[in-house]
Amino acid sequence: MKVFKDGMVVTGDGKTILEKGTVVVIGDTIADVIERVDPSVEDYAEEVVDCSGKCIMPGMINHHQHGVTFGPMFASGCENYGRDFIMNHLDRSLLQGHTTVLNVDGFVTMDEVRETQRHHPIRIKTATTHAPINLRAGELCDGKGLQEKHRQMNAEKMFSEGAVCIGEVGGGHTLGGGGQDYLYIPKAVKEAKGRDIDYLQARAMKLSVLGRYIEESYYDRDRVASALKEAKLDSFLTPEETRDIVYKTTLSSVKVALDGYREAADIARKLNVPLMIHNAPTSKSIVHEIAKMKLPTLIACHSNYLFTTEECVENGKYLKQFEGVVLDAAVHDPFGAKKLVATPDNLFAFYKNDLVDIISTDFAAGWSDSMLEGMQHAALEKKLVGFAKAVSQGTSRVTEVLPLLAPNLGLLKKGFGADIVITAYPEIKNVERVYIGGKLAAKDGKVIR
Repeated sequence: MKVFKDGMVVTGDGKTILEKGTVVVIGDTIADVIERVDPSVEDYAEEVVDCSGKCIMPGMINHHQHGVTFGPMFASGCENYGRDFIMNHLDRSLLQGHTTVLNVDGFVTMDEVRETQRHHPIRIKTATTHAPINLRAGELCDGKGLQEKHRQMNAEKMFSEGAVCIGEVGGGHTLGGGGQDYLYIPKAVKEAKGRDIDYLQARAMKLSVLGRYIEESYYDRDRVASALKEAKLDSFLTPEETRDIVYKTTLSSVKVALDGYREAADIARKLNVPLMIHNAPTSKSIVHEIAKMKLPTLIACHSNYLFTTEECVENGKYLKQFEGVVLDAAVHDPFGAKKLVATPDNLFAFYKNDLVDIISTDFAAGWSDSMLEGMQHAALEKKLVGFAKAVSQGTSRVTEVLPLLAPNLGLLKKGFGADIVITAYPEIKNVERVYIGGKLAAKDGKVIR
Protein backbone atom coordinates (compact mmCIF):
# COMPACT_ATOMS: atom_id res chain seq x y z
CA MET A 1 0.00 0.00 0.00
CA LYS A 2 1.10 3.54 -0.85
CA VAL A 3 -0.46 6.61 0.71
CA PHE A 4 -0.23 10.07 -0.87
CA LYS A 5 -1.56 12.34 1.83
CA ASP A 6 -2.59 15.93 2.45
CA GLY A 7 -2.17 17.27 -1.09
CA MET A 8 -4.47 19.18 -3.42
CA VAL A 9 -6.15 16.29 -5.24
CA VAL A 10 -7.42 17.07 -8.74
CA THR A 11 -9.27 13.90 -9.71
CA GLY A 12 -9.44 14.52 -13.46
CA ASP A 13 -13.23 14.38 -13.71
CA GLY A 14 -13.41 18.05 -14.65
CA LYS A 15 -15.04 19.29 -11.46
CA THR A 16 -13.59 17.70 -8.32
CA ILE A 17 -10.73 19.23 -6.34
CA LEU A 18 -9.99 18.18 -2.76
CA GLU A 19 -8.01 20.99 -1.17
CA LYS A 20 -6.39 18.59 1.27
CA GLY A 21 -6.99 15.04 0.13
CA THR A 22 -5.34 11.64 0.19
CA VAL A 23 -4.98 8.95 -2.45
CA VAL A 24 -4.46 5.34 -1.37
CA VAL A 25 -2.93 2.85 -3.79
CA ILE A 26 -2.80 -0.91 -3.49
CA GLY A 27 -0.67 -2.63 -6.11
CA ASP A 28 -1.38 -1.01 -9.45
CA THR A 29 -4.85 0.24 -8.51
CA ILE A 30 -6.29 3.25 -6.71
CA ALA A 31 -7.96 1.91 -3.55
CA ASP A 32 -9.48 5.18 -2.33
CA VAL A 33 -9.55 8.94 -2.74
CA ILE A 34 -10.59 10.66 0.47
CA GLU A 35 -10.46 14.00 2.24
CA ARG A 36 -9.10 12.56 5.47
CA VAL A 37 -7.30 9.31 6.08
CA ASP A 38 -7.31 7.28 9.27
CA PRO A 39 -3.78 7.72 10.68
CA SER A 40 -3.65 3.98 11.42
CA VAL A 41 -3.61 3.30 7.66
CA GLU A 42 -0.09 4.67 7.56
CA ASP A 43 1.05 1.87 9.86
CA TYR A 44 0.34 -0.65 7.11
CA ALA A 45 1.68 1.36 4.20
CA GLU A 46 4.94 0.50 2.50
CA GLU A 47 5.28 4.14 1.47
CA VAL A 48 3.72 7.33 2.78
CA VAL A 49 4.29 10.46 0.70
CA ASP A 50 3.55 13.77 2.40
CA CYS A 51 2.05 15.94 -0.35
CA SER A 52 1.42 19.05 1.77
CA GLY A 53 1.59 22.11 -0.45
CA LYS A 54 1.69 19.92 -3.56
CA CYS A 55 -0.78 18.76 -6.19
CA ILE A 56 -1.82 15.16 -6.87
CA MET A 57 -3.22 14.44 -10.33
CA PRO A 58 -3.77 11.59 -12.75
CA GLY A 59 -0.88 11.03 -15.14
CA MET A 60 -1.19 13.20 -18.23
CA ILE A 61 -2.24 11.33 -21.38
CA ASN A 62 -0.40 12.93 -24.29
CA HIS A 63 -2.34 11.86 -27.35
CA HIS A 64 -0.15 13.56 -29.98
CA GLN A 65 3.59 12.92 -30.06
CA HIS A 66 6.23 12.01 -32.63
CA GLY A 67 9.63 10.37 -32.27
CA VAL A 68 8.70 8.01 -29.44
CA THR A 69 9.30 4.63 -31.11
CA PHE A 70 12.09 2.91 -32.99
CA GLY A 71 10.13 3.17 -36.26
CA PRO A 72 9.83 5.68 -39.11
CA MET A 73 8.71 9.20 -38.27
CA PHE A 74 6.04 11.60 -39.44
CA ALA A 75 3.66 11.39 -42.39
CA SER A 76 6.79 11.50 -44.55
CA GLY A 77 8.04 8.12 -43.33
CA CYS A 78 11.51 9.52 -42.72
CA GLU A 79 14.20 7.79 -40.70
CA ASN A 80 13.88 8.25 -36.96
CA TYR A 81 16.35 10.40 -35.07
CA GLY A 82 18.18 7.49 -33.50
CA ARG A 83 17.91 5.45 -30.31
CA ASP A 84 19.52 8.05 -28.04
CA PHE A 85 17.14 10.77 -29.18
CA ILE A 86 14.11 8.52 -28.77
CA MET A 87 15.04 7.45 -25.25
CA ASN A 88 15.89 11.01 -24.21
CA HIS A 89 12.65 12.24 -25.76
CA LEU A 90 10.67 9.66 -23.78
CA ASP A 91 12.57 10.63 -20.62
CA ARG A 92 11.72 14.26 -21.17
CA SER A 93 8.06 13.45 -21.71
CA LEU A 94 7.85 11.34 -18.57
CA LEU A 95 9.55 14.02 -16.49
CA GLN A 96 6.94 16.47 -17.79
CA GLY A 97 4.23 14.36 -16.16
CA HIS A 98 3.06 12.40 -19.19
CA THR A 99 2.48 8.77 -18.21
CA THR A 100 0.95 7.72 -21.55
CA VAL A 101 2.01 8.85 -25.01
CA LEU A 102 0.34 8.14 -28.30
CA ASN A 103 2.74 7.76 -31.19
CA VAL A 104 1.19 9.42 -34.24
CA ASP A 105 3.99 8.49 -36.64
CA GLY A 106 1.49 6.35 -38.48
CA PHE A 107 3.79 4.03 -40.42
CA VAL A 108 5.25 2.43 -37.28
CA THR A 109 4.50 -1.27 -36.78
CA MET A 110 3.53 -2.92 -33.51
CA ASP A 111 6.82 -4.79 -33.15
CA GLU A 112 8.59 -1.40 -33.09
CA VAL A 113 6.21 -0.13 -30.42
CA ARG A 114 6.72 -3.24 -28.29
CA GLU A 115 10.49 -3.07 -28.63
CA THR A 116 10.55 0.57 -27.53
CA GLN A 117 8.21 -0.21 -24.63
CA ARG A 118 10.65 -2.85 -23.36
CA HIS A 119 13.20 -0.12 -22.70
CA HIS A 120 11.07 2.61 -21.11
CA PRO A 121 8.45 2.80 -18.33
CA ILE A 122 6.16 5.33 -20.03
CA ARG A 123 3.05 3.80 -21.60
CA ILE A 124 3.40 3.84 -25.39
CA LYS A 125 0.47 3.31 -27.75
CA THR A 126 0.29 3.91 -31.47
CA ALA A 127 -1.91 5.17 -34.28
CA THR A 128 -1.80 3.95 -37.88
CA THR A 129 -1.84 5.49 -41.36
CA HIS A 130 -1.01 2.30 -43.23
CA ALA A 131 -2.92 2.87 -46.47
CA PRO A 132 -1.82 3.26 -50.13
CA ILE A 133 -2.38 6.97 -50.74
CA ASN A 134 -0.86 8.06 -47.45
CA LEU A 135 2.09 5.78 -48.15
CA ARG A 136 2.55 7.40 -51.55
CA ALA A 137 2.50 10.89 -50.01
CA GLY A 138 5.21 9.86 -47.56
CA GLU A 139 7.39 8.43 -50.29
CA LEU A 140 7.02 11.56 -52.41
CA CYS A 141 8.20 13.67 -49.48
CA ASP A 142 10.86 11.34 -48.06
CA GLY A 143 10.13 7.67 -47.29
CA LYS A 144 13.70 6.78 -46.35
CA GLY A 145 12.62 5.20 -43.07
CA LEU A 146 10.14 2.85 -44.69
CA GLN A 147 10.92 -0.86 -44.95
CA GLU A 148 8.94 -3.55 -46.73
CA LYS A 149 7.08 -4.41 -43.51
CA HIS A 150 5.81 -0.83 -43.31
CA ARG A 151 4.70 -0.87 -46.95
CA GLN A 152 2.90 -4.19 -46.60
CA MET A 153 1.08 -3.36 -43.36
CA ASN A 154 -2.57 -2.27 -43.39
CA ALA A 155 -4.83 -0.51 -40.90
CA GLU A 156 -7.03 -3.53 -40.21
CA LYS A 157 -4.05 -5.61 -39.11
CA MET A 158 -2.70 -2.76 -37.01
CA PHE A 159 -5.97 -2.52 -35.09
CA SER A 160 -6.00 -6.26 -34.54
CA GLU A 161 -2.54 -5.92 -32.99
CA GLY A 162 -3.29 -2.94 -30.75
CA ALA A 163 -3.47 0.35 -32.67
CA VAL A 164 -5.89 2.83 -31.08
CA CYS A 165 -6.85 5.17 -33.93
CA ILE A 166 -5.98 6.33 -37.44
CA GLY A 167 -3.53 9.19 -37.51
CA GLU A 168 -1.88 11.56 -37.82
CA VAL A 169 -3.11 11.89 -41.39
CA GLY A 170 -1.23 14.65 -43.14
CA GLY A 171 1.52 16.57 -41.39
CA GLY A 172 3.93 19.43 -41.51
CA HIS A 173 6.23 17.43 -43.74
CA THR A 174 3.85 16.28 -46.46
CA LEU A 175 1.60 19.37 -46.33
CA GLY A 176 4.15 22.16 -46.23
CA GLY A 177 4.05 22.85 -42.50
CA GLY A 178 6.67 23.15 -39.77
CA GLY A 179 8.49 19.98 -40.78
CA GLN A 180 9.51 21.65 -44.01
CA ASP A 181 10.80 24.63 -42.05
CA TYR A 182 13.07 22.82 -39.62
CA LEU A 183 14.03 19.78 -41.70
CA TYR A 184 13.57 19.51 -45.46
CA ILE A 185 14.16 23.04 -46.76
CA PRO A 186 17.30 23.62 -44.61
CA LYS A 187 18.58 20.21 -45.73
CA ALA A 188 17.97 21.06 -49.40
CA VAL A 189 19.71 24.43 -49.08
CA LYS A 190 22.69 22.75 -47.41
CA GLU A 191 22.94 20.22 -50.24
CA ALA A 192 22.57 22.83 -52.97
CA LYS A 193 24.61 25.69 -51.52
CA GLY A 194 26.62 24.30 -48.63
CA ARG A 195 25.05 26.87 -46.32
CA ASP A 196 23.16 26.41 -43.07
CA ILE A 197 19.88 28.27 -42.60
CA ASP A 198 17.51 28.35 -39.63
CA TYR A 199 13.84 27.47 -39.56
CA LEU A 200 12.71 31.10 -39.82
CA GLN A 201 14.73 31.60 -43.01
CA ALA A 202 13.32 28.35 -44.41
CA ARG A 203 9.81 29.46 -43.55
CA ALA A 204 10.40 32.78 -45.32
CA MET A 205 11.48 30.89 -48.44
CA LYS A 206 8.44 28.64 -48.35
CA LEU A 207 5.87 31.36 -47.72
CA SER A 208 7.30 33.67 -50.37
CA VAL A 209 7.07 30.93 -52.99
CA LEU A 210 3.85 29.11 -52.08
CA GLY A 211 2.01 31.36 -49.62
CA ARG A 212 0.26 30.16 -46.46
CA TYR A 213 -2.11 27.93 -48.42
CA ILE A 214 0.67 26.19 -50.41
CA GLU A 215 -0.37 27.12 -53.94
CA GLU A 216 1.90 26.75 -56.97
CA SER A 217 0.28 29.76 -58.67
CA TYR A 218 1.31 32.02 -55.78
CA TYR A 219 4.91 32.39 -57.04
CA ASP A 220 6.00 35.91 -57.91
CA ARG A 221 9.67 36.63 -58.56
CA ASP A 222 9.69 40.11 -57.03
CA ARG A 223 7.98 38.88 -53.86
CA VAL A 224 10.54 36.10 -53.46
CA ALA A 225 13.45 38.48 -54.10
CA SER A 226 12.17 40.81 -51.39
CA ALA A 227 11.75 37.95 -48.93
CA LEU A 228 15.26 36.66 -49.62
CA LYS A 229 16.70 40.09 -48.92
CA GLU A 230 14.75 40.48 -45.70
CA ALA A 231 15.82 37.01 -44.51
CA LYS A 232 19.47 37.72 -45.46
CA LEU A 233 19.49 34.91 -48.00
CA ASP A 234 19.90 36.96 -51.18
CA SER A 235 23.70 36.69 -51.16
CA PHE A 236 23.58 33.01 -52.12
CA LEU A 237 20.04 32.24 -53.33
CA THR A 238 18.22 33.60 -56.38
CA PRO A 239 14.42 33.68 -56.62
CA GLU A 240 14.56 30.95 -59.25
CA GLU A 241 16.74 28.69 -57.07
CA THR A 242 14.46 29.33 -54.14
CA ARG A 243 11.39 28.43 -56.19
CA ASP A 244 12.95 25.18 -57.40
CA ILE A 245 14.04 24.13 -53.89
CA VAL A 246 10.63 24.86 -52.38
CA TYR A 247 8.72 23.18 -55.21
CA LYS A 248 10.88 20.07 -54.89
CA THR A 249 10.78 19.78 -51.09
CA THR A 250 7.29 21.03 -50.35
CA LEU A 251 4.89 20.99 -53.26
CA SER A 252 5.30 17.48 -54.65
CA SER A 253 3.55 15.64 -51.82
CA VAL A 254 0.78 18.10 -50.98
CA LYS A 255 -1.97 17.04 -53.42
CA VAL A 256 -1.43 13.36 -52.72
CA ALA A 257 -1.42 13.97 -48.96
CA LEU A 258 -4.78 15.77 -49.21
CA ASP A 259 -6.21 12.82 -51.12
CA GLY A 260 -4.96 10.69 -48.23
CA TYR A 261 -7.47 12.43 -45.93
CA ARG A 262 -10.37 10.98 -47.91
CA GLU A 263 -8.75 7.56 -47.92
CA ALA A 264 -8.30 7.66 -44.15
CA ALA A 265 -11.86 8.90 -43.56
CA ASP A 266 -13.24 5.97 -45.56
CA ILE A 267 -11.19 3.53 -43.48
CA ALA A 268 -12.24 5.19 -40.21
CA ARG A 269 -15.89 4.89 -41.18
CA LYS A 270 -15.49 1.27 -42.29
CA LEU A 271 -13.69 0.23 -39.08
CA ASN A 272 -15.67 2.60 -36.81
CA VAL A 273 -12.50 4.01 -35.24
CA PRO A 274 -11.32 7.54 -34.34
CA LEU A 275 -9.51 9.57 -36.99
CA MET A 276 -6.81 12.19 -36.25
CA ILE A 277 -6.06 14.69 -39.01
CA HIS A 278 -3.56 17.51 -39.44
CA ASN A 279 -5.52 20.78 -39.25
CA ALA A 280 -3.72 23.69 -40.92
CA PRO A 281 -4.33 26.36 -43.56
CA THR A 282 -3.20 23.95 -46.30
CA SER A 283 -5.68 21.28 -45.25
CA LYS A 284 -8.49 23.54 -44.03
CA SER A 285 -10.85 22.79 -46.93
CA ILE A 286 -10.43 19.03 -46.75
CA VAL A 287 -10.81 19.11 -42.94
CA HIS A 288 -14.13 20.91 -43.40
CA GLU A 289 -15.17 18.36 -46.02
CA ILE A 290 -14.47 15.44 -43.68
CA ALA A 291 -16.11 17.18 -40.71
CA LYS A 292 -19.34 17.17 -42.70
CA MET A 293 -19.10 13.37 -43.07
CA LYS A 294 -20.14 12.98 -39.41
CA LEU A 295 -17.59 10.35 -38.52
CA PRO A 296 -17.93 8.88 -35.02
CA THR A 297 -14.78 10.73 -33.84
CA LEU A 298 -12.76 13.22 -35.87
CA ILE A 299 -9.86 14.82 -33.99
CA ALA A 300 -8.67 18.02 -35.63
CA CYS A 301 -5.06 18.08 -34.50
CA HIS A 302 -3.30 21.19 -33.14
CA SER A 303 -6.21 23.36 -34.22
CA ASN A 304 -4.63 26.39 -32.53
CA TYR A 305 -1.40 26.07 -34.53
CA LEU A 306 -0.28 27.48 -37.92
CA PHE A 307 -3.34 29.73 -38.24
CA THR A 308 -3.34 33.36 -37.17
CA THR A 309 -5.06 33.91 -33.83
CA GLU A 310 -8.21 35.20 -35.51
CA GLU A 311 -8.21 32.36 -38.02
CA CYS A 312 -7.78 29.60 -35.46
CA VAL A 313 -10.70 30.88 -33.39
CA GLU A 314 -12.92 31.30 -36.44
CA ASN A 315 -12.00 27.86 -37.79
CA GLY A 316 -12.42 26.25 -34.38
CA LYS A 317 -15.91 27.71 -33.95
CA TYR A 318 -16.85 26.50 -37.42
CA LEU A 319 -15.68 22.94 -36.78
CA LYS A 320 -17.37 22.80 -33.39
CA GLN A 321 -20.79 22.73 -35.01
CA PHE A 322 -20.24 19.31 -36.58
CA GLU A 323 -21.12 16.10 -34.80
CA GLY A 324 -18.14 13.99 -33.80
CA VAL A 325 -15.51 16.73 -34.22
CA VAL A 326 -13.00 17.07 -31.36
CA LEU A 327 -10.61 20.03 -31.24
CA ASP A 328 -7.09 19.28 -30.08
CA ALA A 329 -5.08 22.22 -28.72
CA ALA A 330 -1.33 21.67 -28.85
CA VAL A 331 1.04 23.38 -26.42
CA HIS A 332 4.11 23.29 -28.70
CA ASP A 333 7.09 25.32 -27.39
CA PRO A 334 6.08 28.98 -26.72
CA PHE A 335 7.20 28.99 -23.07
CA GLY A 336 10.59 27.34 -23.43
CA ALA A 337 12.53 26.76 -26.63
CA LYS A 338 10.33 28.97 -28.84
CA LYS A 339 11.79 27.24 -31.90
CA LEU A 340 8.50 26.74 -33.72
CA VAL A 341 5.97 28.84 -31.82
CA ALA A 342 7.11 32.20 -30.47
CA THR A 343 4.09 33.08 -28.32
CA PRO A 344 1.18 31.23 -26.67
CA ASP A 345 -1.38 33.68 -28.04
CA ASN A 346 -3.26 31.07 -30.10
CA LEU A 347 -3.36 28.59 -27.22
CA PHE A 348 -4.72 31.23 -24.88
CA ALA A 349 -7.29 32.33 -27.47
CA PHE A 350 -8.50 28.74 -27.72
CA TYR A 351 -8.93 28.57 -23.96
CA LYS A 352 -10.59 31.98 -23.80
CA ASN A 353 -13.17 30.96 -26.41
CA ASP A 354 -13.78 27.55 -24.79
CA LEU A 355 -12.58 25.72 -27.89
CA VAL A 356 -10.26 23.23 -26.18
CA ASP A 357 -11.67 19.71 -26.10
CA ILE A 358 -8.41 17.88 -25.45
CA ILE A 359 -4.82 19.00 -25.12
CA SER A 360 -1.50 17.54 -26.27
CA THR A 361 2.06 18.71 -26.81
CA ASP A 362 2.80 17.83 -30.45
CA PHE A 363 6.50 17.60 -31.33
CA ALA A 364 7.96 21.11 -31.81
CA ALA A 365 11.16 19.60 -33.21
CA GLY A 366 11.59 17.67 -29.95
CA TRP A 367 11.28 20.70 -27.67
CA SER A 368 7.60 20.79 -26.83
CA ASP A 369 6.56 22.27 -23.50
CA SER A 370 4.53 20.08 -21.17
CA MET A 371 0.77 19.85 -21.02
CA LEU A 372 1.06 20.85 -17.38
CA GLU A 373 2.86 24.05 -18.30
CA GLY A 374 0.08 24.98 -20.68
CA MET A 375 -2.48 24.31 -17.94
CA GLN A 376 -0.50 26.29 -15.39
CA HIS A 377 -0.44 29.42 -17.52
CA ALA A 378 -4.00 29.14 -18.83
CA ALA A 379 -5.82 27.96 -15.70
CA LEU A 380 -3.83 29.06 -12.67
CA GLU A 381 -2.24 32.27 -13.89
CA LYS A 382 -4.57 33.73 -16.52
CA LYS A 383 -7.78 32.09 -15.26
CA LEU A 384 -8.93 31.35 -18.80
CA VAL A 385 -10.31 27.96 -17.78
CA GLY A 386 -11.13 26.24 -14.52
CA PHE A 387 -8.26 24.20 -13.11
CA ALA A 388 -10.31 21.01 -12.78
CA LYS A 389 -11.56 21.32 -16.34
CA ALA A 390 -8.06 21.98 -17.69
CA VAL A 391 -6.72 18.82 -16.04
CA SER A 392 -9.59 16.73 -17.40
CA GLN A 393 -8.75 17.88 -20.94
CA GLY A 394 -5.40 16.13 -20.61
CA THR A 395 -6.69 13.07 -18.77
CA SER A 396 -10.25 11.70 -18.60
CA ARG A 397 -11.51 13.62 -21.62
CA VAL A 398 -8.76 12.04 -23.73
CA THR A 399 -9.83 8.56 -22.62
CA GLU A 400 -13.41 9.35 -23.64
CA VAL A 401 -12.34 10.48 -27.10
CA LEU A 402 -9.78 7.67 -27.59
CA PRO A 403 -11.15 4.76 -25.52
CA LEU A 404 -8.40 2.32 -26.56
CA LEU A 405 -5.56 4.68 -25.62
CA ALA A 406 -5.61 4.52 -21.83
CA PRO A 407 -8.49 2.38 -20.57
CA ASN A 408 -9.19 2.62 -16.84
CA LEU A 409 -6.79 5.57 -16.55
CA GLY A 410 -7.13 9.35 -16.49
CA LEU A 411 -9.01 9.55 -13.18
CA LEU A 412 -8.06 9.42 -9.53
CA LYS A 413 -10.94 7.16 -8.64
CA LYS A 414 -11.36 3.90 -6.75
CA GLY A 415 -10.70 0.96 -9.03
CA PHE A 416 -8.78 2.95 -11.67
CA GLY A 417 -5.16 2.37 -12.59
CA ALA A 418 -2.62 4.13 -10.39
CA ASP A 419 -0.93 6.48 -12.85
CA ILE A 420 -0.24 9.45 -10.59
CA VAL A 421 1.70 12.70 -10.89
CA ILE A 422 2.78 14.80 -7.92
CA THR A 423 3.73 18.38 -8.69
CA ALA A 424 4.51 21.62 -6.96
CA TYR A 425 1.61 24.03 -6.57
CA PRO A 426 0.77 26.44 -8.13
CA GLU A 427 3.84 25.77 -10.32
CA ILE A 428 2.37 22.50 -11.54
CA LYS A 429 4.86 22.29 -14.41
CA ASN A 430 7.42 21.34 -11.76
CA VAL A 431 6.88 17.59 -11.57
CA GLU A 432 8.32 15.95 -8.47
CA ARG A 433 7.17 12.33 -8.74
CA VAL A 434 5.56 10.14 -11.39
CA TYR A 435 3.98 6.75 -10.71
CA ILE A 436 2.90 4.36 -13.46
CA GLY A 437 0.80 1.42 -12.39
CA GLY A 438 1.61 2.25 -8.80
CA LYS A 439 5.37 2.02 -9.38
CA LEU A 440 7.68 5.00 -9.05
CA ALA A 441 8.82 5.88 -12.58
CA ALA A 442 10.45 9.28 -12.00
CA LYS A 443 11.51 11.36 -9.02
CA ASP A 444 13.22 14.73 -8.70
CA GLY A 445 14.10 14.97 -12.37
CA LYS A 446 15.36 11.41 -12.80
CA VAL A 447 13.69 8.53 -14.67
CA ILE A 448 13.66 5.22 -12.81
CA ARG A 449 13.92 2.21 -15.12
